[in-house]
Amino acid sequence: MQVLLLGRDVGEENIREAVLKVISNEQAMQILDFSMSTPRSAYEISSSCNIPLTQVYRWVRKLHKLGFVKISGATNEAGKKYFMYKSRVRTIKVTLDAVPGPQLEIL
Repeated sequence: MQVLLLGRDVGEENIREAVLKVISNEQAMQILDFSMSTPRSAYEISSSCNIPLTQVYRWVRKLHKLGFVKISGATNEAGKKYFMYKSRVRTIKVTLDAVPGPQLEIL
């Protein structure tokens, strides 16, 4: 299976497997969907998607490592750092009849 990740071909088997695990997981897809239009905090994602906060942090770390999520941070007036997460994924397309074989494209 050929995997195109944000415009580049992924040849490494371990990365292809990680991508397939992410797109087949409901929590990961909820996080990507909820953070698509606006950057969201982990707490916002957790409360809106009904995902435990620890799972949100775990998924965001995996999604960021694969390039699916952009992380931005700042410091509030009290001096506390906070982070916001925004999906870089807009489209996931699977083509089964592609030549030479199935193709997964993530844009």
